[in-house]
Amino acid sequence: MYAMDLKASKKRKRKTNTPEEPVPELSDEIVHDILVRLPVKTILQCKAVCKAWRAIISDPLFTRAHLRWSASRCEQNPCLIVSPHTLDRVIRGEDWPTTFSNHIRFYQWQQDASMATLVHEKDFGNEFRSVRFFAHCDGLVLAPTDTRLYLFNPATRENLTLPESNREYLGPGVEPRCCCAGLGLDPRTGMYKVVRAFYRSMDPDTTMGRNMGMEVFTISGDGSDAWREIMDDLPYPVANWRTGVTVNGFLFWRVSRHHREQQPPWGLLHLSLADETFGITRLPDSVDPVLPYTFAMDELHGELCISELNDEESVTIWTLSIQEDGGQGQYWEQRCVVRLCGPFHPVAFLPDDQIMLATSYTVGIYDMATAKLTTEYQMGRLKFQGRRARTWKNLFMFNIQRYTESLVRISA
Repeated sequence: MYAMDLKASKKRKRKTNTPEEPVPELSDEIVHDILVRLPVKTILQCKAVCKAWRAIISDPLFTRAHLRWSASRCEQNPCLIVSPHTLDRVIRGEDWPTTFSNHIRFYQWQQDASMATLVHEKDFGNEFRSVRFFAHCDGLVLAPTDTRLYLFNPATRENLTLPESNREYLGPGVEPRCCCAGLGLDPRTGMYKVVRAFYRSMDPDTTMGRNMGMEVFTISGDGSDAWREIMDDLPYPVANWRTGVTVNGFLFWRVSRHHREQQPPWGLLHLSLADETFGITRLPDSVDPVLPYTFAMDELHGELCISELNDEESVTIWTLSIQEDGGQGQYWEQRCVVRLCGPFHPVAFLPDDQIMLATSYTVGIYDMATAKLTTEYQMGRLKFQGRRARTWKNLFMFNIQRYTESLVRISA
């Protein structure tokens, strides 16, 4: 009897299941801190993991936090977005080609990388004939053409064709088109704005546009926006076919030197994206704004940058701090003199007293201590993902921009 009870007791013990310990869950704060450090492609994949992660990633505050992290990560090793532009055919004697390929590609590349990675591409059929220099702001890229403006986020593979405006219409058969545009962030609202110039009338004697105005398109992502005219008059017309440079809530353009009615100022035209008012930012005393091709304008580490072409062998780089409230530094700071033949665009200051420079075909690393170009990358010979050949047929130029990938939305 005792033996039978013992067996029954053992049998009952076998049926007893040990309760499983609950799997520990990560707090939303920890998940946020992990996700914000990931590249955009991985983050987009993580949206499908669960509703909680999707909610975190979709929060506008997460988008801004990821943008700050992405920008800080690229400080020491800048990332570039590279767009090669080829011609469908070559027409001899054109001042600027009118046969650009309508296939726009974006490649991401960093120094010493063996290959440029294709992140986005889009074919626009035959919508435009000419392309000018792109603009970049917080991961968004503005592509101005002779007919339309296109906005991209290469990392999220979103693109937006901005609507046409009736302000460009001056009559049948009249095309004094103004191809000045810019992209920037309104610091008050956190919204991105695209700005472009237009002519209100035409000179019948010269068929040149005159009485320039500007209009703005706010990127809201819901598809309800339209162009609206900036009510303030421009104090001076801007140079045609110039893409604006954005710095801390302001857009900057070169002033046209063909203005008949008054002498151009010794400065740049700027537009506040917050209150949409114009002003003049004075140039360094040695930079003549009237002479063509004497300087290039860029954004460099959050400051306005001027590269002054001194002669055939040297370029002086100046920077000016710009505050969100419209305040500017008391003076232009001369950062360095580069003993190279210009023109080129400074991309980034690097450790060890080096600076990254770019032209339409090359990216170079210049050592300021030795005054020598230590490394030069020929972009036309670089290996591009998806291409077997290292050469491009009828290559005209590369659009090369310093790039910070982001989750900023441009569509609903």
